[in-house]
Amino acid sequence: MDTPHCHDGADPSGNLICPACAQPRTAGHYLCRSCWFALPAPARAALSRRDRHALTRLRQLIDQLGKGQPPAAIEVTP
Repeated sequence: MDTPHCHDGADPSGNLICPACAQPRTAGHYLCRSCWFALPAPARAALSRRDRHALTRLRQLIDQLGKGQPPAAIEVTP
C-alpha cells in the first residue's frame, strides 16, 4: 500500500489501521470489519478462539498478510 503506516498497526497520527487494507480499525480487533468478514469462516472461528494457541494463530495471520496474501485466502491452524 502507498499509505504510510508504522509497524505497530497505527498511522503516524496514532490511528489504528488494518494491516490488510490500511483502512481504520477499532481497538481490540486485528482487522477492519470488511477484511474480517472477508476471511474464510474457519479462519475467523480459529482467530476468535482464546486458548494457548491464540498467539500462534495471530502470528500466522500477520505473517500471511505481510506477504501480501488477501484476507479471503488466509489459512490458520484450528
